[in-house]
Order: sequence, then C-alpha cells, then structure tokens
Amino acid sequence: MTTMGGGWTAIQKRLDGSMTFNRTWTEYKNGFGSPAQNVWIGNDVIHKLTKENTSSLYVSITLQNGTTLYEMYDGFSVSDEAGKYQLFLAGPANGTLGDSMLNTGYSGINLSGMSFSTPDRDNDRWSAGNCAVLSDRRGGWWFNWCHAAFLNGQWSPESWYRPWFPTVTDGKQIKETLMMIKRR
Repeated sequence: MTTMGGGWTAIQKRLDGSMTFNRTWTEYKNGFGSPAQNVWIGNDVIHKLTKENTSSLYVSITLQNGTTLYEMYDGFSVSDEAGKYQLFLAGPANGTLGDSMLNTGYSGINLSGMSFSTPDRDNDRWSAGNCAVLSDRRGGWWFNWCHAAFLNGQWSPESWYRPWFPTVTDGKQIKETLMMIKRR
C-alpha cells in the first residue's frame, strides 16, 4: 500500500506456480485464486473499477535475483463482457520495466484496443489460431497477433514465452508478478 503513494487495488498477482492461469472465459470473468497468494480479481470487477477511464495501471515483475522492475501507464480501462473486456491503455508509460503493452514499435503486438482471449474464446487478431492455446502461452490475456507482454502464462520456465519482452524474455527470470490499478 506504499507503492507510489498507496491506494492501489491488485488485479493480478502471482507469487509462485502453484496455481495455473490457463483458465476458461467464465473463470477469468468471475475471478479466481486468493488475494494473499495468486489471484485474478475477475474481468467483471476490473471493468467496474475502471469503466470511468480514470485509472492508472502499475505492473511489476520481481526477478529471481530480487530486483523489482515496474511500468506505470497513465490510463487503463477494460470494457464489459459484451465488449469482450477490451483493453484501453494510455501513456505515457514510465518505469524500469519498459513499455511492452502500448508503444512496442510493432502494431501487431500493441495491446491497447485488444479484446480478452482465453483458451475457449479466441478474440485475438491472429488468423492462424488462438494465442491463448499455443503450447508456449496457454492462459487468458489481451492478445493482438500474440504479444510482447503476457503475465498470465504457464509458470513452468520452459513454457512461459516472452512474459515482458525484451526486458524479461522467459519465465526462468521471474519470481513474482503484480498488476495494480488506482484512480487518478
């Protein structure tokens, strides 16, 4: 609660690989896990908390060596289920992690405007398949033509592909992840 002035609400937290994030649309809609350990707060709740477009997003990744890197986005909101939980991000993005969601330099992996996908709901822009079911991804996220940022991937180090590219290239580097929002 002391991060950048406090007042944050955790929407995603992963402290270890004891819980899979390879879940269905309904599970991501309603949320799963425990706030004290591993959690996805639920897309319906994220929408309710951000629907007025007045929230900031704080993302942090703690590496195995204990270093914590972060990125903060000035604008963050998610549409309702009818809108497929479409993600809206606004900059600037600032921090030590690097911007892997908004201005990646390649439009096929920028995530703002993307709908949420799960293994049972393919809403990405990749015409050859569903990014959420690829063997090196498997989990719900806002995919474009897949991603440069994906914090809900398989925890197994050999399977978690590009969690936050190019800063964090594989899951072997990660000790924990956290996504938090707060009203501006």
